[in-house]
Amino acid sequence: MNQAARPEPQRLAKRLANQLPCSRSDAESYIAGGWVRVDGQVVEEPMARVHDAQTVTLDPKAKLESLASVTLIWHKPSGHPMPGATPAPDDWAVKTFTAANRFKGDRSGVRPLKVHLHKLFPAAPLDDRDSGLMVFTQNPSVAHKISDTSSQIEHEWQVRVRGEAGLQDDVDRRDAIIQSLQKTVFFDGWAMPRAKASWQSELRLRLAIKGAVEGQVMHLCKRAGVQPTGMHRMRLGRVGLSGLPVGEWRYLLGYERF
Repeated sequence: MNQAARPEPQRLAKRLANQLPCSRSDAESYIAGGWVRVDGQVVEEPMARVHDAQTVTLDPKAKLESLASVTLIWHKPSGHPMPGATPAPDDWAVKTFTAANRFKGDRSGVRPLKVHLHKLFPAAPLDDRDSGLMVFTQNPSVAHKISDTSSQIEHEWQVRVRGEAGLQDDVDRRDAIIQSLQKTVFFDGWAMPRAKASWQSELRLRLAIKGAVEGQVMHLCKRAGVQPTGMHRMRLGRVGLSGLPVGEWRYLLGYERF
């Protein structure tokens, strides 16, 4: 006599909805919110399959709440490969924004969830060789505000330049470089906001530009006759690195605005 076939596993959301009971959509919200365990392990995928013999439990502290879009602040290391200007692949985000390199001083109070690493758009992306502040967001309005070339958001950069013979001691040459950097740039026939420039050290410049477009810093440096050897973004609007260590990330705080 044939042994009865083992029942097929069912979707976790369906199992939880029947077990509580609750609607399927509520079950999916509980699961994506990180409130559900299968055999003691948190499972955040509503489509996950579970067998009848497995134990499914809902955290007593579980709350039905909408999963708001999140924005991450990251101190990108120089040389870290970037995913491009489209939403970052989930596997890239999982490898980059790990629990281990989350900023220990993150005061957002946000519980990290897998859904937070889905469809993260890199606003104002950096080249692989550049370093500094990067913003990844699920919020279209934040992405648009930062990426819009006509935006009044100011980008603050530190730019290391190649040393030239006598540059450190040539006051007139150094002043001429600053004057050139601060001249108006025309983009597609439109005058771009002027950069604010100053020397931070003998071979390090500070540039602050509103609505910076891709390649603008490099263009300004080339026009001024200096060759950048490294570019580091310190600030975007009112949000800066503020002690965020290289390679670490945090959530944007509720009161922070770009």
